[in-house]
Amino acid sequence: MTHSESGSATLHTLLAAALLLTALAAATLWSTISTARHKLTAAADLTALSAAQSLATTQTLTTPPVSPTTGRPHTTPPKPTTAAAPAMESLVTIGSRTTPEISLSTQGLPAVGSPSADPPQPNTPPAAPCETAARTAMLNKVRLASCDVTSNAVTVQVALELDLSLAHPTLTATARAGPL
Repeated sequence: MTHSESGSATLHTLLAAALLLTALAAATLWSTISTARHKLTAAADLTALSAAQSLATTQTLTTPPVSPTTGRPHTTPPKPTTAAAPAMESLVTIGSRTTPEISLSTQGLPAVGSPSADPPQPNTPPAAPCETAARTAMLNKVRLASCDVTSNAVTVQVALELDLSLAHPTLTATARAGPL
């Protein structure tokens, strides 16, 4: 090794370390964006499906059934009601005492530990599809950017702002749900 080549191994090692750190940072950044993109796509799909389900529920409740033979809505007379239907219950034996156990799900009440604070009211109409989409997007920690409802389908666009050390890019995903 000559006097002019001394210290070149140190420079080569520092250059290799810098390249390795750059490659590691790029791989971490790519992995973070790729994972966020997959989560965003899944959230968009779930948001569109829940909005379409809300749309189908709303349409089912507002449109009367159609007769397959005449093509006109059925007009069935309402059945007389004498009393409210009892809740489904089962008997639970505690010691020598038997008590009825009433199911919360048949009462329309949220289950224990449910994030829903307000129990649904018996005659409350279902939420509009875009309201359902906004709630589902919020629960998936994304922002509902747009919601387009047609007669039988829902198209939603959700957005997610990434908090990276170098920048704050906003990723978007679009999903449509409805009949084929």
